[in-house]
Amino acid sequence: MKRLTLGVLLLLFLSVWGRSQECTSKVQGFLDHSGYAIKVLTPCQSWMATDVLSVPKGDGLSGVMLFAEGDDFVIVGTVIRTKAKLNLSSDLLDKLMHFNDDLTFVKVGIDRKGDLFIREELRADTVTAEQFKDSVKRIIAGSNKVYATLSE
Repeated sequence: MKRLTLGVLLLLFLSVWGRSQECTSKVQGFLDHSGYAIKVLTPCQSWMATDVLSVPKGDGLSGVMLFAEGDDFVIVGTVIRTKAKLNLSSDLLDKLMHFNDDLTFVKVGIDRKGDLFIREELRADTVTAEQFKDSVKRIIAGSNKVYATLSE
C-alpha cells in the first residue's frame, strides 16, 4: 500500500511539474492555429516562420517572419536586408523614412546591428487573434513594398 501511495504521489507531482513547464504564451496559441511552418527559437518567447514572406531569404534572418513575446508586448516583423547587403544612400534613407508615414502601425528602421527591419509592436495584454493576423498581413505587405524600393 505504501508503494502504491508513493507511486500515486510521484505521478501527481510529475504531472503538475510537467504542466508548469508547458508554454502558456498567447502568441504560441496564435501560431499553433496559423497554418505556418513555425520554428521555436526560444520557448514561449520567440518564433520564426519560413513560409510566410515573398521577400527572398538571404543571410541571417532576412526573409523570414519573426515573432516575439515579452511581458507586455508582442512583436511581429522581419529583417528585410542585413547590413552586409544594405547599400545605403541619402536617397534610399529618405525613401525608407517615408515608409514610417505611409505604412499604418508599422515601423521601418535599422537595428543596432545595421540590419534593415520592418515590424509592428502590439500590446500583449489586449492583442486578439484577429489583430495578430492583421499585423502579419501588414508586415507581409510592407516588406514587399520596402523590398521593391530596395530593388529599384
